[in-house]
Amino acid sequence: MMMDTMRVGFWIYRIGAVSNFVVTIPAFVAYDRYVSLFTVEPPPYPFLVWIWSGMAFLWGVMFWEVSSDLVGKRAMLKYTYLEKAVTSTSVVVAFFMGDIPRRFLLGVVFTDIIWIPLFAWVHARVAATAQRPVPG
Repeated sequence: MMMDTMRVGFWIYRIGAVSNFVVTIPAFVAYDRYVSLFTVEPPPYPFLVWIWSGMAFLWGVMFWEVSSDLVGKRAMLKYTYLEKAVTSTSVVVAFFMGDIPRRFLLGVVFTDIIWIPLFAWVHARVAATAQRPVPG
């Protein structure tokens, strides 16, 4: 069972990392087209988009890193879904306050919200298997 958890967890985090890379790199290479996908009007301060994209890119690097050794890096796993929860909560609140369009919220559903239960599941499974005594 631990090998299945490790294999599935590996792929969840690797795909999560690639997802972060795919979503953030365009902010640096095609800014105008990138922001037009999510907003009606571009933000007045592009550097805020770049800061967010840079941080999200770095989280992708972290997802890639933890995927390589889920047990050894299990202390970091809780931060992966907490990061997604902070972003998701902020965006959901902003949507209900009327600060962002629906398409921005829908984007965050795919880039953040769906990852929360997946990352939390991996963390719970890894924590449970890592606490079992080694036979022998």
